[in-house]
Amino acid sequence: MKFGIVTLTLAAFWSTAAASPLTVPFDFSKGAIGLEVTIKGAPAYMLLDTGVDPSAIDTARAEALGFKIDRSAGSEATGYGDDKSAEVFPTSIDNLAIAGRRFAPVEALTMDMGQLSARYGRPLDGVLGYSFLFDKIVLIDYPRRTAAILDRPGDALPAVQSCRKHWSIALRGVKDDSIPVISDFRFGAATAPVSLDTGSSGGIALYQRALDVPGLRAALTANGEGASIGARGYSKTKKYVLNEPVGFGPFTLPPGQTVTLRDDEGSADTYIANIGNRLYSALTPKILLDYQHHVVTFYGDCR
Repeated sequence: MKFGIVTLTLAAFWSTAAASPLTVPFDFSKGAIGLEVTIKGAPAYMLLDTGVDPSAIDTARAEALGFKIDRSAGSEATGYGDDKSAEVFPTSIDNLAIAGRRFAPVEALTMDMGQLSARYGRPLDGVLGYSFLFDKIVLIDYPRRTAAILDRPGDALPAVQSCRKHWSIALRGVKDDSIPVISDFRFGAATAPVSLDTGSSGGIALYQRALDVPGLRAALTANGEGASIGARGYSKTKKYVLNEPVGFGPFTLPPGQTVTLRDDEGSADTYIANIGNRLYSALTPKILLDYQHHVVTFYGDCR
């Protein structure tokens, strides 16, 4: 599932003072990284999503918590879905805590998460995106189902020192987009840019420009239809089997991966596909997202 939300230019960011590393379990039963948090002391369930900027909170929940919502600055959400209207409003997620650790206010947008919750299978209170992640170092450990917020990259050593494979690239987006990009993801013998999206429970979601990647169109075998849901509701997708190996760096998956094809155009100058948790958890069990130093490192073959 992709939870795309309109990008909001923020006038200022808050920083969090250094503290000891925080490691918490996450719920991966739906293929996304679900975190149990508290907001103003009340329990809440939120997703950790590298593909969203800024963060988001359900409108009804924000109202119930008494958050100030700027109704004069409403806008239309961007992202997946066919709904004609999906209005969002600026707010701030105040008094957010994870495992008892409090964080500075998080810039966010309010949105109706009713359809997202129904599709996800449990109520979603919000999504922690770039406006939460921008100053943090986060280690996602898929096998252990844990997420750690670290003070420095070296804090990850106990969790990754047994991994015999690792690969680092710059953690950066393209143009005005904050979602991290892997610029040379492999599709068979060809490479193309893809986005790294921990808010997606899927594997590879191709955009239309992906069909221009040499050899990719010919490697697709139709495999029915599906549906995805995002900030703008439901959207139909076509499913295929990709008869080429895929991967990046030292990590490769064999031919036979199921992919979807979306109506979004995409671009070779930005990215031609969106890559989600199903693929990352199969390819690289641990990902270190170092937003402080703008580096992402993938680990594999861990013992």
